[in-house]
Amino acid sequence: MSATVPNDEKRVTSRMRMRPFTFAASFGLLCSMSISLWLAQPASSAASTTTTAPPGTALRLEAIDFSAPLTGFGVFTESTSGYKCSDYVGKTSDGGKVFTSLVDAMSWNCTNLYGSLLTTDGHGDAFLYGPQFFVSHDNAKTWSRVRVSGTVLDVSAIGLSVWLVVSTCTHAGTVTDVPCPVHVLESNNGGRSWESSPVSPPGDVGGFSYNLADGQSYLVRTSRSNAYLMLSPSFNTHGGPDVVPLWFTSNGGRSWSNRRVPCHIGAMSAVLSVSPNGTLMAVCASEPSAGEQIKSVLDSTNGGRTWVLKTDSNINFGYLGTIDLVSSQEAFLVGDRSPLLVTHDGGTHWQAVRNIAAGGGGDTSVVEFFNASHGLVLGNDDGNNETLTLWSTSDGGKHWSAKVPLAD
Repeated sequence: MSATVPNDEKRVTSRMRMRPFTFAASFGLLCSMSISLWLAQPASSAASTTTTAPPGTALRLEAIDFSAPLTGFGVFTESTSGYKCSDYVGKTSDGGKVFTSLVDAMSWNCTNLYGSLLTTDGHGDAFLYGPQFFVSHDNAKTWSRVRVSGTVLDVSAIGLSVWLVVSTCTHAGTVTDVPCPVHVLESNNGGRSWESSPVSPPGDVGGFSYNLADGQSYLVRTSRSNAYLMLSPSFNTHGGPDVVPLWFTSNGGRSWSNRRVPCHIGAMSAVLSVSPNGTLMAVCASEPSAGEQIKSVLDSTNGGRTWVLKTDSNINFGYLGTIDLVSSQEAFLVGDRSPLLVTHDGGTHWQAVRNIAAGGGGDTSVVEFFNASHGLVLGNDDGNNETLTLWSTSDGGKHWSAKVPLAD
């Protein structure tokens, strides 16, 4: 959830970008020695004349991006012999029951176990990223690769205003303890041209991995010019509580104000969400172990300048994934080995939502609310990554209906 934007723009949601839970392995990032603050022109075209996946192909839904409760796009991944993975992107107009017109958008060597993520802007532009960075300007019908000097960590679109968070590291290695500075790239024309944000806030994503126990927020935008940028928790050499670097801009990245999240625990990662009235909620998570992570919950009513600790041990089971703050008091939290969790009192108490990955036997990976009433959750009931379920609600989460997404 986020602040309201003009009607001609796609609604901004603060769902955090986590790697799909089917790729539950930890791979770090290897820093490059030079930093380029711009994107090259498209290096190659990946336009496909195939509108559906090959017959008999086993496809797995990896990521979704919806502009409305019934309308959106999905990324289906095919794995061949454990070495080649291909992403097929399709669209749905029935809330995710069936995704049609699948196009082969991207292929990569999936021994690296990278997951793919998708962002659309509601004006025909789509951005597929993870192992590589691909862009479409015709509603996902054709795709072109855009080479980035680093790794795209997050993409946020408000209408034709699109921002990227790019790590200066690449995914060529498995180093996890080296600093990886980030920079922000901006486009005002749906990703057809890019320029670097005038200022890059100091900080890095050293230790970043694609392990799903490391849910991590990067970019949360509330308007074309206002945004929060969250980096990895600052490592405390004395073993005490960690602090998460958080930056805020109100002028499109021309300057950034320093905001910090005091986790009150030793933290490896953190996620952030903003409610429509501007309230912030952050969840920090420690090192994962045996299906659990110690977590702390904090909220702020003054833009992250000060924070109030609100912690409930009920959220320690399962791993940290993403959070959506629907109002100043109500939030939904998902994660690997975790059902859908909800709080109705601003994060003080949490409980599992019945019948959605109940009992922690399954997983949840995506939570997205379009308004106070309509929302979606992607996950499974039994930990079987091959059979995913898409739950939807039209009454603010009181009741949910389930469907198994199909690729047609």
